[in-house]
Amino acid sequence: MHQRWLLGAVTVGVVWGAAAIAFDIPVWILDFLLHLGPLLAGVVVTVALVGWRPAGPATFDVQADSFVAPTNRRRTIEVSALLVVLISATALGIDWIASDGGAVDVALSALPALLAAALLLHSLLIPPTVELRPEGLRIPGRLHRVDVPWEAIRPGTPWAPRLRTQKLELLIGTGYLVRPPRERRPRLDVPIDVLDIHPWFLADAIRYYVAHPEHRAAIGRPAELERLSRRLRDGGAPPALPPGRTPTIVRQATAPDESPAGHRR
Repeated sequence: MHQRWLLGAVTVGVVWGAAAIAFDIPVWILDFLLHLGPLLAGVVVTVALVGWRPAGPATFDVQADSFVAPTNRRRTIEVSALLVVLISATALGIDWIASDGGAVDVALSALPALLAAALLLHSLLIPPTVELRPEGLRIPGRLHRVDVPWEAIRPGTPWAPRLRTQKLELLIGTGYLVRPPRERRPRLDVPIDVLDIHPWFLADAIRYYVAHPEHRAAIGRPAELERLSRRLRDGGAPPALPPGRTPTIVRQATAPDESPAGHRR
């Protein structure tokens, strides 16, 4: 579905942009829609998505040896709209250059194109999925992949995120740092506003497998997902850490009695 949306956005942008370059319609309103219609539509959709914080279903996609929180429609629509804006603004700039447009006209087309390119790059760099695997949590990214062993996650985290924030905060033991030494941080922030899953369910599931290593080997099996969902619905999720200050240093996750309390955001 996501690939069809993206392919459709590219097709619409290219065809409409080529038509805008090739034709000039004497009726101004039709000419305006031909040249600026897709650009304005893409901008409106992108702005409208800013306030949309979806809360997906309380379940995972079952794949080989993993439970996957897939990409949601908001992410797909956002990337599609940015593609339309980028292609339309580029076509508009080409048309104005070909018709000997002034520097102001070219700048007016270059500005939305550059802004759309920057936002598109930012969207593409956000990890599109989160995977729960028998060995730990996997966050696949475009440039690099982050693997966090279950033993590295501080028991009692992540907290249930606010629906308007939708960011998971994992406290990581110093023995399992996933960043270069000069960037050491005891906390790993996982953006989940692009995921098609309820954020509270995802947080509960991670805390559950941190607290129950005996069930990790079954991750990726439909029967285990059914058992997990039933257990979480019955209130079986381990409690989150109580509120407190985020520690500057987090010791080994296997020694919770020596680690300071976390911070609920």
